[in-house]
Amino acid sequence: MKTLIIIRHAKAEQGSGKDIERKLTERGHRNAIQMAEKLKAGGYKIDKIFSSPSERTLQTTRHFAEVFGVMANHIRYFESLYLGDVLAISETICWLYQHENVHTLAIVGHNPGVTNFVNDLTHSTINSIPTSGIAVLRIDTDHWDHFATAPKSLEAVLSPKDEN
Repeated sequence: MKTLIIIRHAKAEQGSGKDIERKLTERGHRNAIQMAEKLKAGGYKIDKIFSSPSERTLQTTRHFAEVFGVMANHIRYFESLYLGDVLAISETICWLYQHENVHTLAIVGHNPGVTNFVNDLTHSTINSIPTSGIAVLRIDTDHWDHFATAPKSLEAVLSPKDEN
């Protein structure tokens, strides 16, 4: 059994320049840390993180990496995840085929791609994963190279607006 954790970047400042350069707001930083801690308190671990290279996803990724103790060599940034759609996210997961020791992968990305990805894979009807929101998927396989055909289920959806 593998675990896939989908994380939408935390709250970012409104755009006044290049979209890829938008940074997290103070609330975004707080929520990212809060959600990472909530996920960890739920008994989850993260072995590897794949992230979009946008500034807001970089900052969100750093918070999750710090809380989970994920070293820099276990974080990888993919251009394909910057505003990536279902196919781009799925194809990025294929990079794991040679890394069988990864039990739990976290992906930090953007809407609408992350919501569409979760809904498509699990046949869910999530309206929108909020900023700092998390969806936890269970992949019924022992090897990531079976990801495309393995049964997938939605285990949890966490939001910063949920009560603690």
